[in-house]
Amino acid sequence: MGCVNSTKNKLKQGKFETSKSGHRKTYLTTNGHTGNGVSPETSPREEDIKPAITERQKELVLESWEIVQADVSTVGVNMFMRLFETQPDVQDVFVPFKGKSADELKDSTQLKSHAMRVLSAVEKSIASFDNPKRLEEMLSDLGARHVMYNAKVDYIDLIGPQFIWAIEPVVGDKWIPEMEQAWSDLFKYISHIMKASMTF
Repeated sequence: MGCVNSTKNKLKQGKFETSKSGHRKTYLTTNGHTGNGVSPETSPREEDIKPAITERQKELVLESWEIVQADVSTVGVNMFMRLFETQPDVQDVFVPFKGKSADELKDSTQLKSHAMRVLSAVEKSIASFDNPKRLEEMLSDLGARHVMYNAKVDYIDLIGPQFIWAIEPVVGDKWIPEMEQAWSDLFKYISHIMKASMTF
């Protein structure tokens, strides 16, 4: 999981969509886009606007990801445990996890394996900050694969908040609201691209 180290040095202005507008702390909805001169009658729907992430947010994501990598498998399992706890219907979508207790899930090698695949996609997203075209292609492909798995589009939005919940205690004293917002905005972006390839 060390491929993001080189990304730190590659962050360049304009390489990834950058938002100069303020951010609000609402998970998995698009950033506030105001003052763009578009009337409400002609403005695009909020879900049609591709979310953006600032250079500062990319730095915060990279900084915290380096910390998370030391305990990434625990973060992944905790993320899914929290997801299944808060959204029990989602657990039943995963055939290997259907009907399993929390204790069974915590010790499940299948859950750990799936969690690691998800976090590998997160790492690849971070490593592609300097190549937005490659990032979008990767996320579109990931979304298309989820169609084959019969995943519901709405479920894509659920991962971000659970991931943030799982990494906050790992990052510890370095965790700040700005970092939380950076991760939230990254997951909005990931979710937006994936969902676009899941709905045609």
